[in-house]
Amino acid sequence: MIKLFSVKQKQKEDAQNNNGRPIKKQSAGELRVQKDISELNLAKTTAIHFPNGKDNLLSFEITIRPDEGYYQGGTFVFSFSISQVYPHEAPKVKCKTKVYHPNIDLEGNVCLNILREDWKPVLSINSIIYGLQYLFLDPNPDDPLNHEAAEVLRDNPRQFEQSVRRSMAGGYVGGTHFPRCI
Repeated sequence: MIKLFSVKQKQKEDAQNNNGRPIKKQSAGELRVQKDISELNLAKTTAIHFPNGKDNLLSFEITIRPDEGYYQGGTFVFSFSISQVYPHEAPKVKCKTKVYHPNIDLEGNVCLNILREDWKPVLSINSIIYGLQYLFLDPNPDDPLNHEAAEVLRDNPRQFEQSVRRSMAGGYVGGTHFPRCI
């Protein structure tokens, strides 16, 4: 019983030290995201940015600049939106850079198995970033969102490479304009 009163007293003191404002409690999801971000092991080709400030860990952007493969030299930005129930629900990831890619559609939806059916709470933000990096190193034409790009990659890899270069330079591919990202 005495311990209960001491806990209440401590909460009261903390509130007073916070200028009378109640202290916002972090959700389990926020705590896990904080842990994941503190343990990030980003490659030199990857950066993290918090557009809403570092106090909002549930919304951030990852920039990937591949240094090899079809997408070498490009800059691709992904937005991450994480729910309060993370890690029990996968983060929502969107590509903000319009890209000609078999696994990313023109609206920015990303086809990565660990963001869908293969998500498990033991996976982390780092796992997703590795998966995104891998999509640029080895696009998967067998599980596409952009079926046209997948077909070209499967049937004519040389033409696919030319289309990727044209799109990254700010050109048109198949009647669709892509903003410059190199």
